[in-house]
Amino acid sequence: MIKYDYLTYQNRMIDDLCELISLPTVNNDSPEPGMPFGKDVEKGFQWVKEKSAEFGFKITEYDGYALQADIGTGEHVIGMLCHVDVVPAGEGWDTDPFQANIKNGRIYGRGTVDDKGPLVCCFYAAKYMKDNGLIPADICLRMIVGGDEEREWKDIAYYCKHAKAPEISFAADGKFPLVFGEKGLIDFDYIWNLERDSKSTMKLIAFDGGMARNSVPANAIFSIRTDNAKALAKTIKNTADRLGYDITITVSDDKLNVSVKGRGCHAMSPEKGINAVSRAIRLMSELGSKLDCHAFVESYERYISEDYTGGLLGCACSDKESGLLTFNPGQIFMNDEKIQLRAGIRYPISSDYEKFAACIEEAAAEMACQYVTVDQMRPIYFKRDDEVVALLEKAYRDVTGDVINQPFTVGAATFARAMPNTVAFGPIFPEQEEMSHLPNEYISVEDLNKTTEIYINALNNLATRQFR
Repeated sequence: MIKYDYLTYQNRMIDDLCELISLPTVNNDSPEPGMPFGKDVEKGFQWVKEKSAEFGFKITEYDGYALQADIGTGEHVIGMLCHVDVVPAGEGWDTDPFQANIKNGRIYGRGTVDDKGPLVCCFYAAKYMKDNGLIPADICLRMIVGGDEEREWKDIAYYCKHAKAPEISFAADGKFPLVFGEKGLIDFDYIWNLERDSKSTMKLIAFDGGMARNSVPANAIFSIRTDNAKALAKTIKNTADRLGYDITITVSDDKLNVSVKGRGCHAMSPEKGINAVSRAIRLMSELGSKLDCHAFVESYERYISEDYTGGLLGCACSDKESGLLTFNPGQIFMNDEKIQLRAGIRYPISSDYEKFAACIEEAAAEMACQYVTVDQMRPIYFKRDDEVVALLEKAYRDVTGDVINQPFTVGAATFARAMPNTVAFGPIFPEQEEMSHLPNEYISVEDLNKTTEIYINALNNLATRQFR
């Protein structure tokens, strides 16, 4: 085991992470030449390039989609997969999410744990290997950094099309001890043509909620126009009180605005959140046919509602290794003609994509809406005695002394799916609260140091294995 002195790089790591957090690297749907994910993500790539030059990494650029940073020139390549993009900040922060705040040994900011903190850990783990002469002559340590992990994975798809995958890797975007299996994933949209009942006395004029399909929506807002907005406000307020919903209502002439508060979290664990979009539609359902788009509301309530198991869709299932299927309606928006829902399911590793694709499509037919597949990823699974699992698990146990917690499967999708012989490994420790995609996201200084030490030992274990 390599014993790493935390004070070696601690202050520099903190400064670097704070600097990286200050870059709001959200994919903003504004591509430019050479910047397919927009200027903000490109600023993150620029930071990686500058840090790589400082540390002596050799940079290879992939047309603004991804970066490759190498230390060592050997023929056997060990990969560390990270991403510089982050989800939108959202609401509920106690401090500026893009201005790092250090308090009580914790560094707060969007991306501290997903995935800028572990990216910094990988940088310094590789630097330690280089500074201490621990990289064998036949080894190359390679960081692969993407910019579209939180959305459509165009980054890693482009990279894999133009570069050869490392022989063995870990994705620094999961949990410890390590993740040896990831559920299957289907991202899809449901689109309703907005059919308005001319006999209704209430008109839905706006509806918006959520930030992304891979987050449980923490907020939703809808607006209704009606002749007696004050009376409607009282009705909705009484319904919310009865259901225990947290809402805010404003009335202006014949217009009613309702803001519904939920609790955001990562879509892989929807049971930890409260879906504000589904709660908003539940409130609308109490209005019955008086609301002009009641056909949409009725279909949503019948097949989706607040059920995160996919049971109402007819997709519910589970297995021993990975647990329940989960379903997340993550984002909704409307215009004068359509309502569009961005959603996703994560299905057990023993199940088949085709089964659930058919299930989702059948539900769309029942709801009289359009079903559009956006993306799908089949499950991945490694045996517990697989070499990459054993070597990484050893690094974790040597550093932490933990012999109780075991590797496990998750509903998350990491870059481990994109390359062979790769598993997700850290930075979240057992029993630790999952802060990815949440307000007040943080990583502790202690965990930043410990993760770096684990990664140093992991790289050493992988570098000294018998390559075939």
